[in-house]
Amino acid sequence: MATPLPLFLVQLTTSAALVGPVGKRITEKFGDRVVHDAKDFVPKDTRSLMRSIKKQKGRGLGASLSITAGGPSDPNDVDYAQYVELGTSGRPPSHFMRRAVNKNLPKYEKEMADVMALLHAGRPGRISGSIGR
Repeated sequence: MATPLPLFLVQLTTSAALVGPVGKRITEKFGDRVVHDAKDFVPKDTRSLMRSIKKQKGRGLGASLSITAGGPSDPNDVDYAQYVELGTSGRPPSHFMRRAVNKNLPKYEKEMADVMALLHAGRPGRISGSIGR
């Protein structure tokens, strides 16, 4: 069974906070990849929904981020993102956000697991190179 998206985002934030700056870099890169792929996957009838997809950094402890599509803060005033993502009685779901997250999740999980393994092994000085880049 798949993890519900809100729970996944809480886990994402927690994981990034545990590994500090490297986790933050990995999480930022994951967010960038998801935004890029969501823009590729979204139906482009008018391109307004595609332009509304963005990453927003959270505040406070950790490296929280949110990826949004549409909403009242969007200058294009796109208020139908959820109907495109989840579908309606007359239109099948496109799952553009879910597909973007699922496409990038394995790489994110591997990078975070690599960092956590190094920290667990007591080798935080070795966390460098391509991890988080």
